Amino acid sequence: MTDIRRPPLDTRRIVDAAIALADAEGIGALSMRKLARRLGFEAMSLYNHVANKDELIGLMLDAVAAEIGDPEPDAEPLAAVRAVVVATRAAFIRHPWAAGAWLEHMPGPARSRQMEVLLRLFAESGLAPDLAHHGYHAVGNHVLGYTLQEIGMALGSSDDLEAGAHEFLAGLEPDKFPHTIHHVHEHLEGRTSSSFELVLDLILDGLVRLNDARGG
Repeated sequence: MTDIRRPPLDTRRIVDAAIALADAEGIGALSMRKLARRLGFEAMSLYNHVANKDELIGLMLDAVAAEIGDPEPDAEPLAAVRAVVVATRAAFIRHPWAAGAWLEHMPGPARSRQMEVLLRLFAESGLAPDLAHHGYHAVGNHVLGYTLQEIGMALGSSDDLEAGAHEFLAGLEPDKFPHTIHHVHEHLEGRTSSSFELVLDLILDGLVRLNDARGG
């Protein structure tokens, strides 16, 4: 006789299912009751593995961090920083809910390890300690801020965004706002592309130039 019993619950299965739910419907749709139904259990069964929803989200974020991976071991330090930051943005795009929750939860083991990797790379980069410190925060702020804006703009349909842009333009006087009008039209006409990596390179190159100017 075929064994049709449900696979047993464990923390990893719960976290994977929670990530899939949040990816599909957003973090606001995540509840312990809804997640349990998806897994074929009662909500109380989840509490044998996770204390509460807050702990669950922390575990989900750590699972996202674990996807980012390490840079090539022989990469130059700042090139390795760049690779980690680009991979972080890619993980945030795969999981659009994660960036908004990133700073609301304490890092778990994978996130702590990623922090250590980036801090080590900056320490080994040849930058002065204060520039290494500021560089670490600058690339972190860039990936979070850029991704949150990118995801926020993507939440509406393209028709809604275009309608909103035209409404904005209609309220601008051409002789007073020529550059703003030109900029919005660049977006509407598809003459722009992602500036994420460009700005990341400006940050890293600027740190090096400033360090060199100091004689570092």
